[in-house]
Amino acid sequence: MIAMDEFHKFSLTHGLVLVVSVLLVGLVVLTSRRLRSKDPNHAQVMRWWMGIAVLLFEILHNVYWLGLREEGFNLKESLPLHICDVAGLIAVAALLFPSRRIVTILYFWGVGLSSLAFVVPVITKGPGYVEFWTFWSSHLLIVGGAVFFVLAEGYRPAFRDLLFAVTVTFAYIMLLLAIDIAIDANYGYVGRESEATGFLGAWPVPRLPLLIMSGIVLQTAAWFPFGVMQWQRTRDARRP
Repeated sequence: MIAMDEFHKFSLTHGLVLVVSVLLVGLVVLTSRRLRSKDPNHAQVMRWWMGIAVLLFEILHNVYWLGLREEGFNLKESLPLHICDVAGLIAVAALLFPSRRIVTILYFWGVGLSSLAFVVPVITKGPGYVEFWTFWSSHLLIVGGAVFFVLAEGYRPAFRDLLFAVTVTFAYIMLLLAIDIAIDANYGYVGRESEATGFLGAWPVPRLPLLIMSGIVLQTAAWFPFGVMQWQRTRDARRP
């Protein structure tokens, strides 16, 4: 039975969200690959229209959170400053202007960080609320966008890409920490009062160092399979 008012981790609703998300991403990837096999320009046009669609969603998503929702505007939680909020805009930029550095941030913030939302989501409202749909749609676009660039566009992160992503992430987390301290908020889940990360211990130590280390580990895990494949190719190339 699907509860419309509440969402619970590892429930039927959670399972359905995961299944539908995988199917949608798979459909987009297969369509893009099929178009590319016929004419690369067609795949490029498809990616461009995807970028426009994601841009429109991001505009509506942020307008809603900035004041249209029932609770109204709240300086401590309405600003689009979470990593997933910025990653949504990066997804737009990557689809419309796919430079390697933009795609790199999308990949590591998507697969490396935002994918956690599908495993341990912080959403508590069910399908009867707009927040349920905006939460899952926004994270699907980020993680799905990252997967799209790997499976459909051929992106392969190198070690230097990992270092770039970790550096950018650390710098942004430090910015969020300064904002959180200034307005007593919890953007990036690095604020003093953070239900999502409180299990890591007292703030600031050991919680903040553990959060930073966790981010590095997650992004490294997102790079690791490609690192292994590169090592194998290098080893095979050196064989006589």
